[in-house]
Amino acid sequence: MIRINLLPVKTSKKKEAGKQQLILFAVLVVAGLVGNFLWTSSVAGDLDQRKQKLTHTKDEIKNLEKIIGEVKNITNEQKALEDKLAVLQKLKAGKTGPVKMLDELARITPKKLWLKKMEEKGGPITFEGTAASIDDISEFMAALKRSPFFSDVELKKSSMSLAGKNKLVDFTINATANYAAEAKGGTATASAAAAPGAPAVPPVPTR
Repeated sequence: MIRINLLPVKTSKKKEAGKQQLILFAVLVVAGLVGNFLWTSSVAGDLDQRKQKLTHTKDEIKNLEKIIGEVKNITNEQKALEDKLAVLQKLKAGKTGPVKMLDELARITPKKLWLKKMEEKGGPITFEGTAASIDDISEFMAALKRSPFFSDVELKKSSMSLAGKNKLVDFTINATANYAAEAKGGTATASAAAAPGAPAVPPVPTR
């Protein structure tokens, strides 16, 4: 009986299979390293892009904050200018308003009505005087209401008095003065206009 020793052949095949496995493992390791490198490079590139975007965003925020600061400065300067103009307008109205108001008052005061006292405190104004009749007081109040220089006209008090044999009506009228108003032409009627050359506040008749 012939015997053949196959052990060297089996050993050779095992060695060859082991080499192939080692080569495959090495290939997988290399492939893993390459893949990891590519992934790391991709992540690093994405991180760089994000950093660049973040830097760009920060720069834009700084520019916007600068613009907002300039707008705030312009707004503050505009408000300061408006306040100054308001003060100037108020001073101008306070300077010319009383003159125009007194001129208007002289034009609208009825002939048979005499003002004895006029007191003004920061807008509210009180008229005290005497009239020949209650109709003259009503006419005076109507003229005050039509005038742009007066508002909130109200009769506070009226009472009868005697001046010799004549019956007169004493009155107190409250109103609000508007010095900034512009006098309008034709506000005074013929019956309410002061006579030519007559004083702005006619004298009280002698009792």
